Amino acid sequence: MRQSDEELVRIVLDDEDFKKAASINEVKGVVRRVLRKRLIDMHIEDSSEVSVRQCMVNRHLEWITLKILLDVDGILLIPEHIDDLEYFRMARDKDDNYMPR
Repeated sequence: MRQSDEELVRIVLDDEDFKKAASINEVKGVVRRVLRKRLIDMHIEDSSEVSVRQCMVNRHLEWITLKILLDVDGILLIPEHIDDLEYFRMARDKDDNYMPR
């Protein structure tokens, strides 16, 4: 079952280690620790190529981290590859809204 980004953010925010995180790197570490397995399971059927799935999981982890930093801490980070992240998010949103006939 696919979880929404909002559900994934809530899982991280409820984690005790997140509540103790005092730096951007600590937040990144908590997001990775808490969500990595879930995202691997979520993206397992998205591609038969391991490297593609790994890239998708990493992009999703990064997207969630940036979302938490902005929404919770008010920190706006814009990575050099923001276009790739936006493309990833738009593709995910399109897939989530796809309804076969």
